[in-house]
Amino acid sequence: WGLNTIANWSDWTFMAARRTAYTGTLHCASKPIAGSEGYWGQFSDVFDPAFREAVRQRVADQKGKAVGDPWCIGFFVDNELGWGSDDSLALAALASPPEQAAKQAFVADLRGTYGTIGALNAAWGTEHASWDALLASREKPDPAKARQDLTAFYTRTAETYFRVIREELKAVAPNQLYFGCRFAWVNELAARAAAKYCDVVSYNRYEVSVAEHRLPDGIDMPTIIGEFHFGALDRGMFHTGLRQARDQEHRAQLYEDYVRGALRNPQIIGTHWFQS
Repeated sequence: WGLNTIANWSDWTFMAARRTAYTGTLHCASKPIAGSEGYWGQFSDVFDPAFREAVRQRVADQKGKAVGDPWCIGFFVDNELGWGSDDSLALAALASPPEQAAKQAFVADLRGTYGTIGALNAAWGTEHASWDALLASREKPDPAKARQDLTAFYTRTAETYFRVIREELKAVAPNQLYFGCRFAWVNELAARAAAKYCDVVSYNRYEVSVAEHRLPDGIDMPTIIGEFHFGALDRGMFHTGLRQARDQEHRAQLYEDYVRGALRNPQIIGTHWFQS
């Protein structure tokens, strides 16, 4: 069919020519969760009103450009966030100062679940004197004892992230797709949250093959590969990038095998080559 798209971070002049379908990109970083960490930076506090405002502003910046443009099939929002383990964002909230919105939201959830601080202490094996003392504390509980509460708040955080972005994006671009956040490091809870609110779930996958790549069990929806590449040293830069080929011939074979594997995968709707 000759289908093609201009991928993430491409030169706007090529997209503005409106001769090839393209994907838009937005970055919505705002006030972070102080206790969080990640390869590219800390995770935004999605419970702080500043997060929704940041998303709204980034979407507004694309009005007259990608938003509403029929050549733009949809948007990636953010890139390779630090999703960590399936309790990490909840632990990060607890390690943050008392004014952190995420921490306040988590403590409110815990009060609703346990009623008294004594009941929480009994479940977690902690010795907080009061709910205010828990807010003031920056110590992390035993992850095993607090696991049910930690994963529940992690899920709430992840779902809030994707829901707020979807709401703000669809408010002005209802006919364009939401491609998610280009997972590089992800756990099942984050992937399930993305599947709940995204139209397509995106992954950056620097692997030899994605033929067997799947979303968590029970989820059947489209995915897109936002990045992959292979590099060789016989031509071009003095570095192969993240996946090495022996030479240009081998590089071409790896590329073909990767794309054919994606074609065999019933969930993958496309792959975007990352220039290296």
